[in-house]
Amino acid sequence: MSIDNHEIVKALQLYASLAELHEENPFKYKAFASGAFNLRKIKESLGDLQESQLLQIPGVGKSVAKAIVEYAATRKFPALEALLSVTPVGLIAMLGVKGLGPKKVRLIWQDLGIDTVEELFDACRQNRLVEVSGFGYKTQQSILDAISFSYAARGKFHLARVMPYAEAFLQGLRGVMGDEKHGFTGEYYRKSDVIETLVLLTTAMEFSGMLAQEWQEVAAAGGAPFSGWNLDESTGKWHHEQGFVMDIQVVSYGDFDRVLFEQGAAARHLELIQYQSKDWQGDERATYAVKNIPYVVPSRREGHRELDRPVKEEALIQFADLKGVLHNHTTYSDGLNSVEEMALYAMEMGMEYLGVCDHSKTAAYARGLQVERVLQQFEEIDNLNSQLWPFKIFKGIESDILNNGELDYEPEILSQFDIVVASVHSNLGMPEDKAMQRLIAAIENPYTTILGHPTGRLLLMREGYPLDHHKIIDACAANGVAIELNANPYRLDIDWRYIDYAMEKGVMVSVNPDAHEKMGYWDMQFGVLSGQKGGLLKSQTLNALNLVEFEAYLAKRK
Repeated sequence: MSIDNHEIVKALQLYASLAELHEENPFKYKAFASGAFNLRKIKESLGDLQESQLLQIPGVGKSVAKAIVEYAATRKFPALEALLSVTPVGLIAMLGVKGLGPKKVRLIWQDLGIDTVEELFDACRQNRLVEVSGFGYKTQQSILDAISFSYAARGKFHLARVMPYAEAFLQGLRGVMGDEKHGFTGEYYRKSDVIETLVLLTTAMEFSGMLAQEWQEVAAAGGAPFSGWNLDESTGKWHHEQGFVMDIQVVSYGDFDRVLFEQGAAARHLELIQYQSKDWQGDERATYAVKNIPYVVPSRREGHRELDRPVKEEALIQFADLKGVLHNHTTYSDGLNSVEEMALYAMEMGMEYLGVCDHSKTAAYARGLQVERVLQQFEEIDNLNSQLWPFKIFKGIESDILNNGELDYEPEILSQFDIVVASVHSNLGMPEDKAMQRLIAAIENPYTTILGHPTGRLLLMREGYPLDHHKIIDACAANGVAIELNANPYRLDIDWRYIDYAMEKGVMVSVNPDAHEKMGYWDMQFGVLSGQKGGLLKSQTLNALNLVEFEAYLAKRK
C-alpha cells in the first residue's frame, strides 16, 4: 500500500517550519513550503512517482522531489531528521497552535525559554507573552484561546470554561420554560474540577423528540442566550461550537428531585450510604436523615471521605467569607495592573486586605524583583497604606524554591516581607524523593508563610510532580505553614482530595487567586468550590480571617 499523500505533505511542511525556526537558508525552506502547498492538490499517489515525474509538478524542485522519494521509501529524509534531532519535541506541538508561525515560536523559545505548549499556555495566563517583541495583549489572548480550543478536542474541559455556557443555557431555558424544573446533574452538579459531559435534567416534555429547527424557534421566542449550541438529531445530544457536549434528559415533574440526587452523586457515594431508589424520602435532607447520615452538600458527594469527616454545611467556606486577597502579581513583575489598581479593586470587592506577592529575582522570565525593586515596592506600599487605611496592603513575595530547597533572597531581605509564598517554578520533572526534599526544606524555612501551588500541576495539561501529600501536610502542621489552594481554575492546587487531611492536622489553607490582573480575583470562586469538595472549613481558611485576625496571625508567625 502506497504511503498517504497527506503524510508526505506533512513531513515536507514540518521540514519547512523547522528550517525557518532554526533560521536556515530561506530559499530552501520556502521551496519546501511552496512544494508542500502545491502537493496538497495532487490526487495521484506521490509515493508511486519517480523523481523525474515529481519534477513535472509545478512548485516541486529537485530537493523537494528527492525528499519525497526518500520519505516514501523510509518515512524519513536526512534533512528533516537532522532538524528533529536538535529541536525540543514541544516546539513541534507549538508550531501547530493557530496564530504561531516558526518566527514567533523561535522568539518565544529564545526570549522566554519556553519549549512546550503547556508552558506557553501558563505564560499566556501570567501575561508573560506580552513582554516579547512583536506580541501584544490581543495576540497573547488569541494564542490562549487557540490552545484552549485544542485541549477541547480531548473531550474534557475545565469547569471554569464550561460554566459560562452552561449557566447561559440554563438561564435561557428558565426564560423559555420557567414553570418547569431544570438543573444540571452529574459532574457539574458536584462542581468537579474537570467536566466530560454536561447532563441537564428538565421536566419540559417538549424536549422529547424535538427537532433542532423547532427548538431554535422556541429558544428565539424566549430570547434565550443559546448561541453556539446545535442539536445532533441522531443522538439527541447538544454540541457547542467550543466542543462541549450536553445530554438533555426529560423526566416527570414528580421524579425530578430524586433523579437529580441519584445522578448528581458519584456512584461511590451512593454505595457508601447504601442508597437505593426506594430509600428516597421526597427530598435530599429527609433521605439522609432517615439513614441517620449527616447532610452532605452536593459538591462533597464523591465517595471520598465525606462520611469519615462530616462537615456541617454552615461551617464550609463560602466566597462571601473571604476577607483578603493573597498572592497577587502587579506590574512590578508580570502583572497587568499597578499595586494601587489592584488595591482599589480589592476594596471595591469588599475585601479588607491585599497581599502583593510578585515574583522573586530568580524568576527572570517573569521580571522577578531584584532587591532594589523590592525596596521600591515597599516604599510605594507604605505610601498607599497611609492613604487607603483601614484597608491594608501586605508586603509579600512569591519566592522561588531553589533546587536545594532554599528560598530566593538572603535572610535580611526575607525577614522584611509580611508574607512569603514559597513556590516551585523550575525543574518540574522531579522524582518524588527530590520533590519531597525540596519542598520540606522550603516548608522548614522560618520565613515561609504559605506553600504555593504544591504540585505545580496544570489540569488537563501538565501532571504535577509526585508528592507524599500527607508528609507535606504534616510538615506544614509542624512548622505553622499554610498551604495554598491556588484558585486559578487551571491549577486548583492543592487537590481537594487532600484538604480533609489538612483540616484534621489543623493546617490553614489559603484560597489564593494567583492573580496577574485585578479581574483574576474572581478566580477565588473556583477555589472556594474546590475547597468545599474537600471539606474546607471557614475557620481554617487563612484569608477568611479579618484584618485584625490576619495581622495577629502574621505577628505570631514572626
